[in-house]
Amino acid sequence: MDQRIPIGRLLVERGVARLADVEAAAATARVGDSRLCSKLLEANACDEGDLVAALAELHRLPGVDLSRTVVDLAALDFIPQAVAEADLLLPISVEGGRLHLAVASPSESARVVSEVRFVTGREVSLYVVVLHALRAAIAACYEAREKGTAVWRGHAAPQDAGPQLAVRTPPLAGAALTDDFEIVDEVPVEEVVHAVAVQGGPRRVLVVDDEPAIRLLVQRALEHRGFAVETAQNGQEALEMARGSPDLVLLDAMLPKLHGFEVARRLRADPATRRIPIIIMSAVYRGWRFAQDARDSFGAEDYVEKPFRVDDLLRRIDAVLEARPASQGTAAIPLVESGRDALAKGRFADATAQFEEATRIDPFSAEAHFGLGEALRAKGELFQAMSALERALELRPVLLPAMRTLASLYLEKGFRSKAAEILERAVGVARDPETRERLRQELIPLL
Repeated sequence: MDQRIPIGRLLVERGVARLADVEAAAATARVGDSRLCSKLLEANACDEGDLVAALAELHRLPGVDLSRTVVDLAALDFIPQAVAEADLLLPISVEGGRLHLAVASPSESARVVSEVRFVTGREVSLYVVVLHALRAAIAACYEAREKGTAVWRGHAAPQDAGPQLAVRTPPLAGAALTDDFEIVDEVPVEEVVHAVAVQGGPRRVLVVDDEPAIRLLVQRALEHRGFAVETAQNGQEALEMARGSPDLVLLDAMLPKLHGFEVARRLRADPATRRIPIIIMSAVYRGWRFAQDARDSFGAEDYVEKPFRVDDLLRRIDAVLEARPASQGTAAIPLVESGRDALAKGRFADATAQFEEATRIDPFSAEAHFGLGEALRAKGELFQAMSALERALELRPVLLPAMRTLASLYLEKGFRSKAAEILERAVGVARDPETRERLRQELIPLL
């Protein structure tokens, strides 16, 4: 149940607005179109920064005072203007390789944020803003970009300032997380999959598609070329059958029960299946952005749009099987070890370089991404550290040390709700009662 204080009451209690102004604004606000804070801002009854501070407290997210913000308009390249206007979101920064978005309704923006994350391949950080200011800023920013302007300045922003966000963070209740966490679980250098005896016979391909006609077409074409073919009709079947270590998985993106991209992610997260080459097929997702995201985010070796030519599909399968390196994962292990050694000795730049190379060689090593997050945090590059730690947890959702570090960073940057979400996950992961209780005590002030 939502137990947040109504925004009008919060504004009056904080001394941001007079009761008479709040009542007048509430009387003129149209439900579903305009809002109380927007009416107060339009009437010049409140400063935008004060309204943003109240919204940040209400939503437990950082807020941005757009009137004092300077936006690098290169960030707009990630969101088309029509999407920004329809979904009421504005890209305001790409600091740390993340896409920072201003929204008026964080809860209502969850769906579109997921789509933005998928299309851009970037992690997203949300900031709450006043709706009236957001609408005006969207129009002004895209208009300025059309005119060739490099930055957009809010009306109260310093004229000589470079890109900057006027962030207001929500107040904290109780004690904050600290940096002196005890690491309660040792992080293994790498999970080693036991070698299996090489077996003779044809190479095996697992074909995953919910359309029987497609499965039969591909199966016949592959068997004609001498492949042994197994088929699955949904994502759950695919995960179970992939444990048999086929030589390649041909995976449809749109599957019942479990989305094809989620199947690919789980295959890469599981040490028993992470080395299996994947080719993703789709009739829905098209274009270079989807193809690149399939490769970068989900570890697919190739991406094929439906409808496809059978001869082209066979050529791509041959190319993937011939090019797949056998020792990709093991080559990253010494780099992870040397990165940890450099981190322990305070050589943060060296540690970062070692972990970055490890993630390049093996993009699906949770240990490499976790180490990179720790090294970037030590260097003060906090948003980059958050992205690396999020990737580590995506690959290994039970990596408790990564959860605790990420919760600390979220809290440090003002994302209180995200910190609480991560700590709640950590409580469920912790193995011993003492650790679970400590995590609960850290979580309580954030609820």
